[in-house]
Amino acid sequence: MLTTAKTDLLNELQDIEFRKFYGASVAKSELAIAIAGARHDLRLTQEEMSKKLGVSQPYTAKLEGGEANPTIGAIGSILAILNLRISMSI
Repeated sequence: MLTTAKTDLLNELQDIEFRKFYGASVAKSELAIAIAGARHDLRLTQEEMSKKLGVSQPYTAKLEGGEANPTIGAIGSILAILNLRISMSI
């Protein structure tokens, strides 16, 4: 049996506006986690990664905190620096 939280989420996801908001939030969170994890795996500081990307360290912190809204091009650059690729599943 589904928990109340899961049931509530499934019900909320029936609303297209909620689904769009939820999808954007999940994407930002997953990107932030991937960026932070890859940077740690490469043993880079935020400052070192920032220099490679040509951005400020505070912006890198926002990326890793899910607070930044990078463009698709910027995401591609970040992923290239970190040797990552986007993988999607349905």
